[in-house]
Formats: sequence, C-alpha cells, structure tokens
Amino acid sequence: MTRQDEASMEINRTLRTLRTRVTALAVGVTLLSGAAVVGTAGPAAAASGCNATYVKYGNFIEWRGEARIPAWSDGTYLSLNCSMQEGSSGAGVRALQLTLNKCYGESLDVDGDFGPRTRDALKRAQARERISVDGGYGPQTRNALTWYYKPVTAMGSDECSRL
Repeated sequence: MTRQDEASMEINRTLRTLRTRVTALAVGVTLLSGAAVVGTAGPAAAASGCNATYVKYGNFIEWRGEARIPAWSDGTYLSLNCSMQEGSSGAGVRALQLTLNKCYGESLDVDGDFGPRTRDALKRAQARERISVDGGYGPQTRNALTWYYKPVTAMGSDECSRL
C-alpha cells in the first residue's frame, strides 16, 4: 500500500467522523436558531476551488505537529482533490502561500488572493519538484509539494514534509 493510499484511507476515516460531528452540529444549530437545514451535495460531487483547509495532526510518522493543506468543502464533505489558479481566493490559497513562503523561500503576502506573484511562486516550486509547470494547483502539485507544518512543541522549529 502506498503512502497516498494510506493517506486516502486516513482521510476517509476522518471524513466519516467529521460527517457525524457536522450533522450533530447542524441539528444543534437548527434547534437553537429555528433555521432550516439545507441539504448538501454528496461525496460524489465534483470538488472545484479550494475553499477550505484540511488540518492534519501528526498522523504521519515524520510529522509531529499541524499542517494545513488546501481542501474543498461544502460544509459536510471534505476533499483534498481541489484546484486553484490565478483569480482563486480563500483559505486554500492562504495555506498554499504559507507553504510557498516557508518551504520554498518565497516572500508572498499570505492574503488568500491567488495573483500573479502566487502563480509565479508556484511555477518555481513546480519546476523545483520536476512536475508540469503551469502555475495552477491540483492533485499533481499537491502530491509533489513539501508542506509546511508547525511542530507540537513550542521549542520545535517550523518544518516542511511531504504528504
């Protein structure tokens, strides 16, 4: 089994837990606010822009802290198979910008706006990782990048690691 398969299995376990918690939270909010619960797309829905971040806590042996990875979410379901390009914005872009700064020596504003500077920084990272250099973010780029993570201990230094 590859690391990617193991990561997918871990994500699926996490998603089942999250679905249960989100459903319970939605019911609680509905009861408190009197609002209607609106149905959301199922897991087969196509993920597009990275509008969220997936927070990974030390489930990989070499990771001893928290990593934020761009993700797509509709409020119930979460997928790491999302894409971003120039013009995108949000939490996923911020996670990417932070990684480009910390792991690839860039000096981007972590503002959540995927502009020309973020595109060019991503192209440099793609070239460094020897993958297609198109300035867009998708599964190939996600799997190739080393991701920034913050160690658990206050004395630990910031580090980068592959998924």
